[in-house]
Amino acid sequence: MGYYQPVRKRRLKRCLKRIMLLPSCVFALIFLSQPVSAVENEAGEANSGKDASTAEQATTDQPTNATRDIRSGSGVISSLLVDKDIPVLGGKWGAELFVDVPLNGEPDDAAITLRRAKLKYGRGFGNNWQLKLSADYKSSSGLELSDSYFVYKGWTRALLTLGVKDPPFSLESVSSSSGLTFMETALAVTALSERKGGGVSFLKRTPKSILNADLVFFSPNRDNLRDAGQALVLHYVHSPITLANRNNVHLGGSFSYRINANEDNTRFRSRPEIGVTDMYFVDTGTISGADKIIRASLEASRVNGRFSWQTELLSTRVQRTGFDDVRFWGAYAYVSWFLSNDSRNYNAGNGQYDALTPSSPLFKGGRGAFELAFRASYVNLTDGDVIGGEESNLSLGFNWYLNYKLRMMANVVKVLDVKRPGSEYDGQSPLIFALRAQWLMN
Repeated sequence: MGYYQPVRKRRLKRCLKRIMLLPSCVFALIFLSQPVSAVENEAGEANSGKDASTAEQATTDQPTNATRDIRSGSGVISSLLVDKDIPVLGGKWGAELFVDVPLNGEPDDAAITLRRAKLKYGRGFGNNWQLKLSADYKSSSGLELSDSYFVYKGWTRALLTLGVKDPPFSLESVSSSSGLTFMETALAVTALSERKGGGVSFLKRTPKSILNADLVFFSPNRDNLRDAGQALVLHYVHSPITLANRNNVHLGGSFSYRINANEDNTRFRSRPEIGVTDMYFVDTGTISGADKIIRASLEASRVNGRFSWQTELLSTRVQRTGFDDVRFWGAYAYVSWFLSNDSRNYNAGNGQYDALTPSSPLFKGGRGAFELAFRASYVNLTDGDVIGGEESNLSLGFNWYLNYKLRMMANVVKVLDVKRPGSEYDGQSPLIFALRAQWLMN
């Protein structure tokens, strides 16, 4: 425990400095999130009100036709699959900025962190093709190629994607980072899910299900890690399309088979579900003799008005040459409750969670949306001669969505136990407090 002996005065000074810097970040982001033009706001409100009124009238006056459209898939599925952030013709810029601030000096290396600075560009080429380019800067790994691909959307119920993106493995890993409930993905998702890769992706949407199939040919660096080799990734979800977006069911599973892996690039690790530290309490190191990697996962999520829950179980098997195979696994579960009249934003087209737009935004006469969440998570990266460690955490989260562009997050993570014999982290159980200011521009 000597590694975490507190130096009270030094940590108190550090905490005071961080707390004093936070208001400046908040005010700057609030300024960036304000509307550019009052005229645009009024027009947006008018159009929004008109669209809402039209949608409400259509739902009320023609329920039979709407239900028939969903069952037949005519028009509804096609509209769900369209990326509305990209214009049909011309281009559009976007950006994401995440700044994390530790509050109690845990872990020992905790520091104010630029967790993400992402620049995005989308361009439409008529009705059938779209281009998306993005570059992502992270304090842990520097500038990286992020989602960059072409999309063919000429089919009514399907999409074809060519380029670099997250393979469809695990609900939390493929959901928008701005749509996550907690500041970081769960232990098992971070450690065991597929990483970003380049290749061909096919998505098929029916009124009741979503099928993804990806062929991954190469993997760029991500947090100084990459998966070598090539992979087939399959993802199936039972997700009936509903008239009300506040009531969704998501039940699915993923499978991944990767060949030509190698020991220099086969490694599994995770931070303690917080981005203000570079400590990895669980870490396998590179795995000798790694040849093939087989991943599987099960996922379930439910949105019912203000309340939602989500859970996943993930497992990974590494087949090795000259060594015994090793298996790792992990799971998490969490619940979420909105104090305001809002709910999580489920994308019924691709079965992922996106950024939330509050029903009562702060700069339009409201107070924004408020969300409480609780998560339990576990991962086991120890098997045979690989001692990556076990870790179990409990997390409490609070989110304040001021408007679509700006969100303030507060997370408390209690590391219950770390079992990693021979490591300086063995037996550690820090209590970690951190804040995040999150700004989006689309």
